[in-house]
Amino acid sequence: METATPTARMTPKDRRATAIMRWVGPVHTALLRAVRGRAMWRFRGGDVVLLTHTGRRSGRQYTVPLLHLRDGEDVLVAASNGGVDAEPQWWLNLQDSPYAEIEIRGERRAVVAEAVPDAEHDELWQRFRAIGGMYDKYQAGVRRRITLVRLRPYRAR
Repeated sequence: METATPTARMTPKDRRATAIMRWVGPVHTALLRAVRGRAMWRFRGGDVVLLTHTGRRSGRQYTVPLLHLRDGEDVLVAASNGGVDAEPQWWLNLQDSPYAEIEIRGERRAVVAEAVPDAEHDELWQRFRAIGGMYDKYQAGVRRRITLVRLRPYRAR
């Protein structure tokens, strides 16, 4: 599979999905923060993490809600972009500056992001598939292999 570039031409389906995510993401984030970890941290059969990262061009902080899995102390997320062929902006930003913050059920911690190596991808992909059929649908709808991202705890020295 080829890797889509962020400037790839978007289909009408991709434009609709992106518009929906741009509206739903901030609303979901605001609701999660308002309830301070007491409710709404499950979505479509998975657990939600809020990922705050720095824009590579703007330098602004952005927060996106994502489904995640735990792997020991690490948190795993899929750069599926809701089935849009281009890589999600949050992943492009993390490739430029991998330091970020996550929030799960009101608890925040610093993390550093890295792509899951190919040797681990298939096994971990099966765990994402178990969350729900959406990941199979997303993968079938894109030309790229969906990147899995490991968020490791980070303690500044």
